[in-house]
Amino acid sequence: MAATDMQVVLDKLHQLPVMPLVIQEVISSFNNPDLDARYLGGKIAQDQGLTAKVLRVVNSAFYALPKKIVSMQDAVVIMGFNNVRSLVLSAAFLRAFPSAGEGYFDNYAHWKRSFRVAIYAKALAKCMKYDQEMAFTSGMFYDIGQLMMDICIHEQFDKILEQHAQSGQSLLEIEQLLLGFDHAMVGAEVVKRWNFPSEIVHVIRYWRTPDQIPFELVTAIVHVAVLIENGLRGEGLVEQLPQFSRNQFEIHWEQIEPCLPDAAQVDASVDLLLAI
Repeated sequence: MAATDMQVVLDKLHQLPVMPLVIQEVISSFNNPDLDARYLGGKIAQDQGLTAKVLRVVNSAFYALPKKIVSMQDAVVIMGFNNVRSLVLSAAFLRAFPSAGEGYFDNYAHWKRSFRVAIYAKALAKCMKYDQEMAFTSGMFYDIGQLMMDICIHEQFDKILEQHAQSGQSLLEIEQLLLGFDHAMVGAEVVKRWNFPSEIVHVIRYWRTPDQIPFELVTAIVHVAVLIENGLRGEGLVEQLPQFSRNQFEIHWEQIEPCLPDAAQVDASVDLLLAI
């Protein structure tokens, strides 16, 4: 593919499943401070399959709620719509984007990694008194560009992943060399078209290099969440941050560690999310 052919990928976005209207409304709700959450919760409840899957996670030990939640409306009231929204999007996108077929891209591993990053990003956001749900959703979609590439240019992307696996060269570098663009660019453009908040677009485009101007704290949070998901711990983790992000973070491992959920708890919650 030539350097100008990112449009070829974007033109194939019509191949993607059409999101149900209620999910489009859920996405739009990020930008609607006057949202009637009870009303939207009622609309979500009309999708019985989606509701059942979300309630299974809500009632898991991960949330440790004092009583069982039996309806989407109750979930919205007890947990708040912001928390429920993340789970609704998780369930909807897992249902909408099954594996594109055999090849190097592992759909299950992609979502498992993404949910782990999302959980760590939410924990970091709580520690830093940042919007936890924005951090969770950003983590969930941080690498959505790979999924889009696998769906839209499956054979070409499979060859790129094969080269990446055999050479150990940076995936983005290979994509830029062979395509003239990369999956971070594609992912950012796709979620922009889906009307996701600009903060999430920024995360997808720049999480690897969070020292961008304008600086977005959530991008640095996801950057750290990815490092944690990769197994990095201690002050060595903080030192991996670019200097500007480190200065903006103003946080040390002694503050981060108590905020992080137990690894076994993370795995159990991820398994629940992937089962929905």
